[in-house]
Parts: sequence; structure tokens; C-alpha cells
Amino acid sequence: MSDTDKNTNKQIRQTGNTKKRFLARLARAKGSRLLVSRAFDQRVRRFIQRFLSLDEYDRENWLTSDTYADAEEVSSYPGKVDVRLGIVKEFTRLHRHYTGACRELGVPYKVVDISGPDWIDVIENSGCDAFLVRPSGEITVWKQMYDERFKIMVEELGKIIYPTYDELWMYESKRRMYYWLKANKVPHAKTWVFYDRQEALEFAKQTELPIVYKANFGAGAYGVKIFRNRSRLLRFVNRCFSKGFIIGRDIRDKQWGSVLFQEYLPDIAEWRIVRLGKSYFGHQKLKKGQYHSGSKKIGWYAPPKNLLDFAREVAERGGFSSMNLDIFETGDGKYLVNELQSVFGQSSLHQMIINGKPGRYIFDNAAGTWRFEEGSFCRNNMCNLRVQDLLEISGKSLET
Repeated sequence: MSDTDKNTNKQIRQTGNTKKRFLARLARAKGSRLLVSRAFDQRVRRFIQRFLSLDEYDRENWLTSDTYADAEEVSSYPGKVDVRLGIVKEFTRLHRHYTGACRELGVPYKVVDISGPDWIDVIENSGCDAFLVRPSGEITVWKQMYDERFKIMVEELGKIIYPTYDELWMYESKRRMYYWLKANKVPHAKTWVFYDRQEALEFAKQTELPIVYKANFGAGAYGVKIFRNRSRLLRFVNRCFSKGFIIGRDIRDKQWGSVLFQEYLPDIAEWRIVRLGKSYFGHQKLKKGQYHSGSKKIGWYAPPKNLLDFAREVAERGGFSSMNLDIFETGDGKYLVNELQSVFGQSSLHQMIINGKPGRYIFDNAAGTWRFEEGSFCRNNMCNLRVQDLLEISGKSLET
């Protein structure tokens, strides 16, 4: 047990006003990098949740991290474009990036909350022409809420959302993404999904090791396991079909009843290619330990033109305008899509730096070539580009 675990255990065992003292300590430390790196890793968090609810603390912490928390929820400044965009609230306040983008670009906006029972009235009475959205990827029930309500917004209420519902449908769902890749014949690593325990066990008994397990829901390397031992693999499969596994930040959030395996590919490189409207970005995701995802280690290498062509072809095939493609490059030069995420985190100010210069690629349709454009295009977690792309889709343009 680590020193952090021992200290946490000691605090929780104390009698009296334990909860008040402990949450007060957390509140005093909120925003601290030390807290995030030590006391709030998933293991410690889950231990704490056995005794205390952290819901109130989470809300306060998310609010504190929102640099636009004090900004007006309905913009009152003179707009540079004749349109008002709705910004759908996200539970952990990641919608703040849309608020920042609209304010920087001078685009009128209104923040709307669709989590309540009157959410349809909220949308219909909002006076917004289109909506900027980002579903929560923290807890499955939150993601389910956004899936359900975005579908009704688009298909029944006729509203425009960005990213599109088709793009968001695959967000943080490994199964949905795999089904789409398979149906559209997009190259990807071999994948198997089981909903039957015996079928999964038979596969586990015979498959070549190592084999990769991926939770259906979960970002970065979280929820990814590499099995090199068959007995451990078989025990894991049985658990997947019994009590299941906690898959996120909350101990009540479990995945069970299915399992997804992916072939293990040694000695691969992984690229991140981002498309936002006409803009393309690319860099390499360097490995940390066993994983590329979640490493936050970046290789600022120029993406090969044939890689950009491959990513563009996939994006065009799906009609994706806002999409992150994580792509494996095998030793023999083949490209395989590993992840598709319509919204994603950003650990650096830029998504592409070539020869020390940040920028983006734009595809010249007339010439059939890629053109590098130097500049900083990733403001507000790339939401400036999202706002601009939505305006273009809506037939609007910013005044210059």
C-alpha cells in the first residue's frame, strides 16, 4: 500500500466528523496539481468512494476549472455574424471551450442545459440556430443521456448539432466504432466481440497470446489490458460475465455481460490525425510503457502524405467533419484505424509542428495535393475551428 493509501485509510477510519474534515481538506486542495497526481488517481478515488460521496466536490472542482464560469450564459456583445449558437452544457464543464471560442470569434451564443426533465422545451424555446455539443465521457449514464437526447434533437426536432449525431454515435464506444469500421471495410486490427460467456471462454482457450482487451467505454489507455497468461485471461473472461469491472471514475459504473478483444500488434507506430472542417493535423503518439494512448508523449514528425490521404478517405467515407483518427502504422507500411473520436482531449497547444513551425494541412482539391499552412489553429481545445466549421455548414461566414 502506498503512503497516499495509508494516509487516506487513516483519515477515513477516524471517528467524528470524518466526512466534513475530509471534504474540507479536498476543497482546500482543489485545483492543486499535487492532488490530481497523487490523491486523485482512480485507485485512491474508488477507495474513498466506498465511504464518501465525492459528487459535491466534483461539481465544485469542475466549476473551479472552468475559466469561463463567470461569463454570461447569453452573450450580449455585438455579434460578428447574424446567428446565435446554442452551447449544450457538459457535466464536467468541457463546454467552456465552446464558450471561449464564441467569445473570441465574436459569435453570439446561449448556454443551454438539456439534463433536466423539461429539456425539449429548453431546446425549442432557446432561439438558437444550431448547437455546439460535447457528450460527457466520464460516466456511462451521462453518455446514454446525451445519445438519447441528441437523437431526438436531430431526428424529431430537426435541429443542427455539431459534431453530427453520426459522428457522436461512435464516441467512447469501441463496439460501435468496430461495427462501423467492419461494415465500411476500413482497415483495422482484427477484433472480436462476445456476448456469450462460453463463446468468449472458447476463444480465450484457443487464441494466440498476447491478446488485447478493450472496455467498450473508456478513454486513453484506461480500460485496456494486454494478456500474456492464459489462466489470467480465462479468469478475466469469467469476471466480465459475472460481477464485471468498474470502467470509469465512479465505483457504481460497471461494464459486464460482454467482452471485446483485439489482436496484439507488436512494433507499430501510432499516428493521430485530426480533421476539423478543411483543416488536417497530424503527429505521432509515442509509447509510454505498453501503451501509446494516454501517454501524452508526442513525436512532432511530419505525417506522410499517403497517411493523410488514408485519413481523408476514411473521413470522406463517413462524412466526418470533426474527427480524430488514431492510426496504427505496421512494420510493412500498412495503415489500420485504431480509434475514431469526434471530440477529444488536447495535451499540447498544437496538434502539428513541422520543422519547429505549428500549422495545419489543407487539401487542394483542384491540384490534388496537400498544402501546409503555418499558424496557430488550435485555440480553445480546437473549438474555434469547430465554431467556424459549423458556421460554414450553416451558410454563414464571419466578418473579416
